[in-house]
Amino acid sequence: MDRTADVVVIGAGIAGTATAYYLARGGARVIVCEKGEIAGEQSSRNWGFVRQQGRDPAEIPLMMEANKIWRGLERELNADLEWISAGNMVTFATEEERAGWEAWQKTAAQYGLSSRILGRAEMEAVIPGNAFDCLGGIFTENDGQAEPAKVTAALARAAEGRGAEFLTHCAVYEVETTAGAVSGVITERGGIRAPVVVCAAGAWSGRMLRTLGLKLPQMWLKGSVARTTPGPIISHSATWTGVAFRQRRDGTFNIATRSADHDLTVESLLNLPAFMGSFARNKRAIKLRLNHLSRDLLAGSFSKAALGRELTTHRILDPTPNHKVLNQTLAALHRLLPATAEVRIDRSWAGYIDMTPDMLPAIDAVGEPSGLVLATGFSGHGFGMGPIVGRLVSELILNGEASLDLSAFRFGRFHDGTKLTPHTVV
Repeated sequence: MDRTADVVVIGAGIAGTATAYYLARGGARVIVCEKGEIAGEQSSRNWGFVRQQGRDPAEIPLMMEANKIWRGLERELNADLEWISAGNMVTFATEEERAGWEAWQKTAAQYGLSSRILGRAEMEAVIPGNAFDCLGGIFTENDGQAEPAKVTAALARAAEGRGAEFLTHCAVYEVETTAGAVSGVITERGGIRAPVVVCAAGAWSGRMLRTLGLKLPQMWLKGSVARTTPGPIISHSATWTGVAFRQRRDGTFNIATRSADHDLTVESLLNLPAFMGSFARNKRAIKLRLNHLSRDLLAGSFSKAALGRELTTHRILDPTPNHKVLNQTLAALHRLLPATAEVRIDRSWAGYIDMTPDMLPAIDAVGEPSGLVLATGFSGHGFGMGPIVGRLVSELILNGEASLDLSAFRFGRFHDGTKLTPHTVV
């Protein structure tokens, strides 16, 4: 293969496919290279929440614009995305948590985002028959949910319809540079010449950028999710109350918790200083593990050859879910929603979340080498941002600037002394 393109996108998750869609819509010749399958990893394995609520203030403008896109996305893509706009609710159990959410509510209102603090009676109207052990909750009525695998696949089809090309089972081994500027990529099928490369490689981004001499502090966290058998329709509001759940149109529930596993690798040690504060705050929720993936990556090096072996060995990361945690989650769902007493786990899965120290993504045109653009590090909440990220990245490439402020998401913050503190409501 010896090809040319205006832009090569590395990774066919939701950020990569949305970027390809908007670039192709703008007239660019785009080739997307994916080592495995479209939406093979976290973009088809997340919770499916599309929320503005609880976001870091820097993300609120992006998510408000994303919400507008989501509302017309099924029509735009001519596809069933299982989009439901029934709100997002988070409960709080203490007065301290209530105060934290009230402060966030005021911040959101400054951007024009409306969220309501609910008492127990008002919560009953949103989630009938609930047995939540809480003082109240916060509710953002125009948030929603969608089916992750369907969304990414539909974006890819729409991008292809506008001329974008998707090369699956085509790992990118190297981003080539000439005189300090991107000149193309070397893939397992050969070279593609292009002046712009978008790195949307999810959990693999840090390892890939390291071959260019760029350090992206990144931690892999394994999150487990289960889907239940159908139950009575209770509410389509996506909810977090110690347990996360959303009920789909067919009555099934997606359920999960904040508990996550971290498979130890060499990257874990290299990035430990950047994540110490975050780990200390969340040590009860993160379990450290040594498994076959850990042993594989611990044995590797940071050479381009080693990266190539890893990408082709792990075409699709398909880790074993934490069944113990999911069984506990199901039991909690039965307790919190008594009407679900008969539902059982139908299937379960897990995926690797690419965390950054401040839990904000990197959306940026990197100065050195010029022509390299990042759309990665979404820290477990990138699904809802996918469409707007694709649009903004395309604007960076086609127009030279984005229509929204991306300064909080610049790559340089990891190295310029910026305090990398995750946003927390309380």
